Amino acid sequence: MRLVLIVLGVLAAVVVIAAVMIRRLDHDAGVWHVDPLSAPAPSTPNSYRVVPADSGIDADGVAPVFETSTQDLAAAFDRIARESGNVDVVGGAPESGFVTYVQTSALFAFPDYISVKFIEIDANTSTLAVFSRPRLGKNDLGVNKKRVTAWLDQLP
Repeated sequence: MRLVLIVLGVLAAVVVIAAVMIRRLDHDAGVWHVDPLSAPAPSTPNSYRVVPADSGIDADGVAPVFETSTQDLAAAFDRIARESGNVDVVGGAPESGFVTYVQTSALFAFPDYISVKFIEIDANTSTLAVFSRPRLGKNDLGVNKKRVTAWLDQLP
């Protein structure tokens, strides 16, 4: 019984230490703020990329076309992203047309990075490119795809 308690104590300590270390990770814009149209695909299958239909880039999905200006699309996307919880800007800004967010999971604060580029088609029509990927792990259980599709579904 004593051995079981020792093992459980060690496991609990490891979990607490790991959680503290994950929460203290630096979100370096020089590493994570990448162009979703040209960033290389990670070696693990846990990212999700959406690009315009005519981009010629291998992606997981095709970005919709919106009947709104690039600035209005960026503002709407930013509002949706920030309202989804645990989201901060790592680099860029929606106003510049290129921004990277970090969203952390509630319990352990696992970071996922979401880079977005807003693309003008004409004065009243726009689209975007989105690249969402985790910093840690090899399987995200579809979280990045769910996030991107949920945020896109809320756009006007």
